[in-house]
Amino acid sequence: MKRTLSAIVAGIIALVAMSCETANLSDRLATPNFNVTADGNTLIVAWEKVAGAAYYEVSLDPGSTAKTDKTIHRFEDLQYNSTYIVSVRAIATDAEKNSKATEKSVKTAERIVPAYREWVPTYGAAAQAISNNGRWVVGGNDRSGFVLDLSTDEMTEFTSAEFYDVADDGTAVGSDHSENPDGDAAILIGDKVVKIKGVAELADTYAMSCATGITPDGSYVVGWFYDHNESAYFAQQYGYVVPFCYDVLNNRISVPTVGNRVYNEAAATAIKSVTPERELLGYEQSVGIHNIIWKDEYTPFEYAHFQYNEQYEPVFSMGDTQNFFTQKGSYIYGKAVDYANGQVSYAAAFDRKNNQLMTFIGGSVTAMSEDGIAYLNDVPYYIGTTSYVIDTKTGVYDEWTRLEDWLFDEHDIDIAAFEPITDENKDDGLLLEGVIVVAASEDGRKIVGITNTNNGWVTFVVDFDGEGRPGLN
Repeated sequence: MKRTLSAIVAGIIALVAMSCETANLSDRLATPNFNVTADGNTLIVAWEKVAGAAYYEVSLDPGSTAKTDKTIHRFEDLQYNSTYIVSVRAIATDAEKNSKATEKSVKTAERIVPAYREWVPTYGAAAQAISNNGRWVVGGNDRSGFVLDLSTDEMTEFTSAEFYDVADDGTAVGSDHSENPDGDAAILIGDKVVKIKGVAELADTYAMSCATGITPDGSYVVGWFYDHNESAYFAQQYGYVVPFCYDVLNNRISVPTVGNRVYNEAAATAIKSVTPERELLGYEQSVGIHNIIWKDEYTPFEYAHFQYNEQYEPVFSMGDTQNFFTQKGSYIYGKAVDYANGQVSYAAAFDRKNNQLMTFIGGSVTAMSEDGIAYLNDVPYYIGTTSYVIDTKTGVYDEWTRLEDWLFDEHDIDIAAFEPITDENKDDGLLLEGVIVVAASEDGRKIVGITNTNNGWVTFVVDFDGEGRPGLN
């Protein structure tokens, strides 16, 4: 009997609870009926007024939540060509009566990007590199630097850091000058410049260091450090300047394995560039300057293209302190030196797949794309009025095209008509003389260049898929 009575009481309690819950649900505010539309990279959310609502919560995922007593809200400055989830909820004075939230998915518009854009950094930094995916540009010069997001045209400047390479997520590497005027190898994480711990400890008498390259996934960084003590362990192998590698995920600093040297001693050895597969490109400064390649940090380096005679005197070498890999490492570009004929320098590119050295008239190849387009400066006859272009796939290396002409003929981009900056045309955008193309994205569809003016370095970006009138930022 007691069990039966207990069961009856429990049933009554459950029925009362269900009744109260039903009553609470019926007392809730009505779920807002809303629409969301995309206008460029802005989302406009509008809904019908809900009786009894004190205000409304409008949420964006990814993003934030806004509170408003209006029936319309705008989310601005979003990523272009991106999908967002929008939800709206009516809020009552009694929280138990808040409405349910409804969700809708919406995509922002494709961004219409100008074919030509330029920026004048406040502190005079010059562009150095573009990320493989073509979204980020970084620069550095005279202890100042910048990171530029081409998806928003927003440039963030730094007064005590320089940047020389950038990953696909915007992680930049370079040098921090906030404490050491000569610089310490550093990595930009978010908006914080962080010195890479452990680099200084590799040296016996540390002076300075710099991070020069990063893989597209941001997991691996390369660079060099300076050791004043020529008798130190690593300095005996590499000289005063010693290469280093930094495995970010494992927080591990190392020095790559030395190779079979042609010369017993070196004055300096540095890493300048790294491929997505962690191949390393550097240079050895000994009897001349010679580019060296590590398959990975554990494999002894080999010379990229180095000829010498029976007396071990250099004859011809792909070698310069400013030679780099293309984004995926198909080419090495920069300079080569003919030692047999008076150390004559040539603009040069080395096709690693075909083991072919290509030389051109000019100062150097300052940028090169994975599809074999070489950008040169100081051509012809070293007058340096503007960049020139050679399509190496044609096999013709003594015919150059002015950058403006090549862009017009090959990509239907006409930027040659713009004149120097004046108050009247300062918002038009222009390509000044004396420009140098310094970097190309992995797909070759964006190139980055610089030119020096009375106002300092100007950075420009040409987007082969861009539209409209050039813009000045």
